[in-house]
Amino acid sequence: MANFEQHVNVAVIATGVLIVPLNASGLLNVEHSFIALCLGLIGGVLPDLDSDNSKPIQIAFKIISIFVPLLLLISLANKHFPILHMIAIWLASSLLLRFTLLKFFVTITKHRGIFHSIPMGIVFAQITAIISFYIFHFDKVLSTVLAFFLFFGFIIHLLLDELVSLNALGIKVKKSFGTACKLYTKDNLFGTFILYVLIIGLYFLFPFDKSPFMQILTILENVRCI
Repeated sequence: MANFEQHVNVAVIATGVLIVPLNASGLLNVEHSFIALCLGLIGGVLPDLDSDNSKPIQIAFKIISIFVPLLLLISLANKHFPILHMIAIWLASSLLLRFTLLKFFVTITKHRGIFHSIPMGIVFAQITAIISFYIFHFDKVLSTVLAFFLFFGFIIHLLLDELVSLNALGIKVKKSFGTACKLYTKDNLFGTFILYVLIIGLYFLFPFDKSPFMQILTILENVRCI
């Protein structure tokens, strides 16, 4: 499998190459292009969240352990707790999230398991669209495009892992070939079933706008013909 740096580099390059014609065509402005690039990068490292010693999971839980307690303190601001009590609450919740939640996550996940599958990428993309639309109040077209870029980075990660499973000359295939880019997880069929149920449920919560995909295909076709 590819390492963290390789996934980051390939995700940034592939996403950047795709953004250029979309920005030139006016489908994305500069601000939205930057957001799309960030989402492509995030998607490019998301599948490795199930790796116990991976940098993405360490970074993710460090961020969670800092910002979630801060949100808790903000919600308690009107309760007029003494400052020492507030600090104690922040430290306790931060340590709880940093160690207990991380340990629990590592225990219930398996590397190249359910996180390393196409349906998980679809779920992450749908969640991205929902957050973009309902929280950041982007329109449906832009929310769909941003979700596409996260999914694009996610798929790039899976494909890169599959390519690394082959040696440079294609003579020998590693045992890991076929375990990265998959539609289901043999060892977790129930989890896979839940993912597909989530995909259906999230679709009704946010039905994707199909028009951006037609625009993207048209733009890429025009670029290919140049």
